[in-house]
Amino acid sequence: MASKERFPSYLEECAIGSPTRCTTVPSRITKKDEVTQTILLLYTMSHTLYPKKHLLNDPNTLVTESLQGLCYAYPHLRLDSKHNVIYCANVDEIAKSQVTMIAGGGSGHEPAHSGSVGSGMLTAAVCGNVFASPSSSQVLAAIERVQSPHGTLVIVKNYTGDCLNFGLAVERAKAKRIKVTMIIVDDDVSIGRTKGSKVGRRGLAATTLVIKLAGAMAATGARLEEVSQMGSMCIKNAATLGVALDHCHVPGSSADSHLASLGPNEIELGMGIHNEPGFLKTPLTSTKALVATMMDILIDQDDPERSYLDLPFNKADHQSHKIVLFVNNLGGTSMLEFNGAVKEAVDYILTKSHLSLERVLAAPFVTSLNMPGFSLTLLKIVDPKMLELLDYPVKVAGWPLAPAHEFVTTKESLSSVQPSLTNKPATLQIPQNPEVIKAVIESAAHAVIEVEPEITSLDTILGDGDCGHTLKAAATAILKILPSLDLSSASDTIIGLADTIERTVGGTSSAIYCIFLNALAAGLQQSPVPKDNRVLWATAARHALLILQQYTMARVGDRTLMDVLTPFVNALGSKEMSVDDAVKAGLKGAESTRRLTAKMGRASYLATEDVLTSGLPDAGAWGLAAILKGLGQAIDSQS
Repeated sequence: MASKERFPSYLEECAIGSPTRCTTVPSRITKKDEVTQTILLLYTMSHTLYPKKHLLNDPNTLVTESLQGLCYAYPHLRLDSKHNVIYCANVDEIAKSQVTMIAGGGSGHEPAHSGSVGSGMLTAAVCGNVFASPSSSQVLAAIERVQSPHGTLVIVKNYTGDCLNFGLAVERAKAKRIKVTMIIVDDDVSIGRTKGSKVGRRGLAATTLVIKLAGAMAATGARLEEVSQMGSMCIKNAATLGVALDHCHVPGSSADSHLASLGPNEIELGMGIHNEPGFLKTPLTSTKALVATMMDILIDQDDPERSYLDLPFNKADHQSHKIVLFVNNLGGTSMLEFNGAVKEAVDYILTKSHLSLERVLAAPFVTSLNMPGFSLTLLKIVDPKMLELLDYPVKVAGWPLAPAHEFVTTKESLSSVQPSLTNKPATLQIPQNPEVIKAVIESAAHAVIEVEPEITSLDTILGDGDCGHTLKAAATAILKILPSLDLSSASDTIIGLADTIERTVGGTSSAIYCIFLNALAAGLQQSPVPKDNRVLWATAARHALLILQQYTMARVGDRTLMDVLTPFVNALGSKEMSVDDAVKAGLKGAESTRRLTAKMGRASYLATEDVLTSGLPDAGAWGLAAILKGLGQAIDSQS
């Protein structure tokens, strides 16, 4: 048995560097020292696992309980616990006088974005589960609650789930004749132009800057278009780079257990706020050297991949570019260390004659749970009004004003307190034959249910195996709800179908179908009723396709359902082609995916050779082809 004197020396050896990552037994312990090994193992486990300890009652209620606590601390806030939406207590007053604003996303980034709700910034924030996008129903509930005759601006970080679900909610709101528009923040310079050619750059800390400038613009009475333009101006002139000493841990989850901790002396530039990998792992160095490296990347004008800010240096004209420095604590960095990074960033900028530092803001803005690290954001001032808006006084939790004197939280559902807007346009009633509509929907639903085993097989081989089950579940739900739909109104019927799909299934394909259907309904409402019913549907379908393309980078040739939908819609709009011809164009597109390289979707992660040599079509495309085939058969039988 090991002596008491020996054990501390082992701990000392283990503690060299960082005891939190000591997972190996020191060399001086022999296999026979079983007691010592056991004690040391318990010690190292307790230190290795301590970042995974969290304060919570239940992972499933953590988000809602946290939001309730936020309302207790800041009495200007209210909570809809059904949808996890934080909104201003005086929301009705705000909506009557100005453009309202919404942002949101997965929780775990606090104070983003619930901490930005209040006078001068957001009217509401929609909070999903930790690192998970809120559903479109949650977002729609927020839009309906804060809707204003002046319009509503929705601000979203560039992540697929957020863009699709917020986008779907926006289209559903438009179909309900709510004035709303959306902008997407993508300020991450760690994603180079080549790698981000399809998915784009991630949305990071600059999201709070966008909210601040656009929120102040709205508070001063600007029109929706002006508020949106200011937000877009901020996005275009902002760039962010983060650094992490290690990844974070999600409360109550083992999903990130496969992530290997960085070494004791290793850091990662560009690590995402959901533990996504960065672009460079490098040895830990001094704060001064680290900040200099990050700033060099941010202001580099010659890097074809990451030069996103226009900050040219010209000795001849002595031009000085006005900038704002925005330093963001990622959640797990002590303020002692964090303020040291702020100091180095300011010192760096002051040495650059072509940069004029106008403002410095430093705090936790968009965090990543307990991630140790920080990010640097530079905002180029291209309009003097930007500084005025940045200085505009606000009342939000992100800038505490005074201790709370009352403790109120409202658990009402937003859907139960939706104010009605005055002068709503009347619904355009497009005459339809209910029996024909019913037959077309039934035929399309049965067609996709019949082909589900084949779709599932395709997706199991070259995907994640859920496409067939998703489509079947949606089709089954539609058949069940069909008798209760008002089939006399085409737009109302389509909205009912979209709502059913959204409630029944989730995932990317669900969001894509729902965005298209809601936009299709809106297109039917917007188009004047022509003599030819075919022209009406073709025009609305073209409108829906254009709207969908705003939310997905997938195009013809990327091996997705867009290879089916796009040729179908294009053919439908051609006077020379019949509906049957349009269906055949869609089916031909589905067949073409057998020979295409996957650029989007799960199959894009597989080896290109494996996808091409399989000779199999894309599962999503095959599913849509089945729907179109069923649709075409029903229309033919009615002719």
